[in-house]
Amino acid sequence: MQTRYVVTAFCLCLFATQALALHRLNPDQCEPLPDTSDFHLEAMARFAAQTDHHTLWTDPAQLRSLLAQLNTLSDDGLVPADYWAPELQKALDHLTTWGELPDCDKRLATDAYLRALSDLRYGRAFQKQPPPIWYSPNVARNDDPAVLVDQAVSGLHDMGGAFANARPHTERYRNLRKGYAQARKTLPDHWVQLPEGPTLEHGDYDERVALVRRRLLTQGYLPLPPRPDVMSRVFDDELALAVEHFQARHSLAVDGKIGPRTLQQLNVSPQERLEQIRANLERLRWLARDMEKTLLLVDIAAARIDFYQDGERVWSGKAQVGRPKRATPELKSVITHVTVNPHWTMPRSIFLKDALPAIRRDPSYLSDRHIRIFDRSGQEWQQDEVDWSDPRYLTFRQDPGPGNALGRVVIRFSNPYAVYLHDTPAAGLFNSPNRFYSSGCVRVQGAMTLTHLLFRDASPMLKDEFNAALASGESHNVHLPHGVYILMAYWTAEADANGQITYRPDVYGSDRPLLALMGTERRQL
Repeated sequence: MQTRYVVTAFCLCLFATQALALHRLNPDQCEPLPDTSDFHLEAMARFAAQTDHHTLWTDPAQLRSLLAQLNTLSDDGLVPADYWAPELQKALDHLTTWGELPDCDKRLATDAYLRALSDLRYGRAFQKQPPPIWYSPNVARNDDPAVLVDQAVSGLHDMGGAFANARPHTERYRNLRKGYAQARKTLPDHWVQLPEGPTLEHGDYDERVALVRRRLLTQGYLPLPPRPDVMSRVFDDELALAVEHFQARHSLAVDGKIGPRTLQQLNVSPQERLEQIRANLERLRWLARDMEKTLLLVDIAAARIDFYQDGERVWSGKAQVGRPKRATPELKSVITHVTVNPHWTMPRSIFLKDALPAIRRDPSYLSDRHIRIFDRSGQEWQQDEVDWSDPRYLTFRQDPGPGNALGRVVIRFSNPYAVYLHDTPAAGLFNSPNRFYSSGCVRVQGAMTLTHLLFRDASPMLKDEFNAALASGESHNVHLPHGVYILMAYWTAEADANGQITYRPDVYGSDRPLLALMGTERRQL
């Protein structure tokens, strides 16, 4: 009798499971897919049209391969659960048990496949809103779903190849992905938080020194084993060297001291560091297709400029970029010409916030800086003719010369922000590790060297024109022999070939909003 009940219960369970499967064979019963953009809808429609003669996702090996690749997304800073990994694992179990897959699960597998390839190729967050980067009309991108679908169809029998082709092929991305995978394995759940207090430096004896030692030991900046307790409170040579190494990897002034900025970076949690890397993997996914072989790359967060020709870096220099309230914008454009011996027309914002209060304090402010005053018709005014209670209708222009705010050369490209790259007489500021000083434009250390490189392929006649214009002392525009791409981008972490990561302070506060756009919530059916 007991056996009969067991068999009956088994049959009822089997019937219920089969009924559920039959219910899900009807596409009309499928739950709607979340976060479905027009781009994704078109990609799904194209994929269905190109695979209508294929039998998709009914081979357990194919679905198993898809699941394996979805799980590799963890090393890209993406979350497999956002691509239906748990649900598809249940679908695979169903397929291996019953030999068939409900249509809803087939659609789920297709959605996961296309969504993953799209997010790797184009970026996850930037599919949800317009990108933060402005593109010049002559370099505007066209993200075509047809390209994505062609890659997806060709990769159906090689999932590993499909995912590898979708990932950015740049060295920056490969290195940071490697660094992220290592960080996920090696970073602890937490480390000691250091209390505030006076700056600690070499020779100090303090209870907080022992905490600093423990903190640096956690990430391998100090060798094992730790010193005896009596010595752990001494800020010795070994600890000073470890602090310097930490500072170098966190874009801090390398002085071997634990001041407020170093303390703040030491207290960033392991989870926050992982999130910082994730944000920058996302940025690099979006930027990968903007990395032309010949490119002037302005790394805003690092305040650095690199010039690449035919894929090789031929020049690198420091920059000064916009302070947080006047941030340097992210953009891609084409450098068309340079201005030698430039005039500098003072932007209205700088005049009202900086210059006007200084002029009211010091009547010689303008003459000392060779700044002249013009009205809207171009007529020059004398300083005593100006009503300084309302000077907004006037233009203030600095003559070319050694003290000109733009130096000897300006590198120009179209953009709606009126920003450009330029020389500067404020050379001393390049010695700072965090060079966020400008009002949005980019000051270049070695601007003349960079300019000569831009003209390296120019004809002898054009080079002579440039040199003559420079020697004249007068302001002239000289056009490049051909346009050069410029990309101004922002990322706060990068890694070398070994996966060792260098972090930068998120001066513009961009990481957290980007992570919020990426989203990590686990979707449920």
